[in-house]
Amino acid sequence: MTSTPRMLASDLDGTLIPPTADPERLEEIRSFQEALAARPLDLAYVTGRDHALALRGVERLGLPMPGVLVCNVGTSIYVRRPHGPDYVLDEDYRRRMRAALGGADRDDLVAGVGTIAGLELQEARKQAEFKVSYYVDEERIEEVREAVARRLEAFPIPPKLVWSHDPHSGRMLLDLLPRGVAKHVALEHLREQGGYAMEEIVYAGDSGNDFDAFLSGHPAIVVANAPDALKREVREGARAADVLDRVYFAESPFAAGVLEGCRHFGAL
Repeated sequence: MTSTPRMLASDLDGTLIPPTADPERLEEIRSFQEALAARPLDLAYVTGRDHALALRGVERLGLPMPGVLVCNVGTSIYVRRPHGPDYVLDEDYRRRMRAALGGADRDDLVAGVGTIAGLELQEARKQAEFKVSYYVDEERIEEVREAVARRLEAFPIPPKLVWSHDPHSGRMLLDLLPRGVAKHVALEHLREQGGYAMEEIVYAGDSGNDFDAFLSGHPAIVVANAPDALKREVREGARAADVLDRVYFAESPFAAGVLEGCRHFGAL
């Protein structure tokens, strides 16, 4: 790489935030925090959490406070004010999300989908301006899938439908998101706004929703606790995209793996 990294952008849950905050994991977080205190980096957290929940997780574990929070699966960006702890929405990115939905927002999507048997809106705290989240009756998933797709055809730019399964509740989930939006889109926005070169932003993650960011061309850290199947897919995809030299597979999990990868790339 020709430039020393100036920013770390990291996923939270499963990457810097472990499933269990045992003494070993907390010690790894402390080491990570000390390393950043000794050699400050611009810091961004990229998470599926909303703004408030992300900050609670950061504060609970004593993680360094970031300058940027990318929230709600990459659909919103909050920037920390120069003086004080408050974060404000990045309005440029907000306009980008609205354009990706053809000028629509959450209320328009909810109204467009309407009432469908087997489809239930998730709690208000799980919604965002450009993200609509539903619970789906697994026994009716095919009819729900067809009905939702049919109703969204009326939109100039129909949203992306992301289906998933919540391992904790056992429920089927559906997110409606701006088409083409993922974590790597937020990374590109941060790069453009901050005047960073590609190699100056290091990305760290652990799961499938980090895949595009891993292959984006930025230096990338795959922590050791990532699933083996994902590691194989990332390796194959990075080789095909000719960016394998920019992907580091850490031997350590969670915060220790992020710290290991940052040292590999010369960020810390």
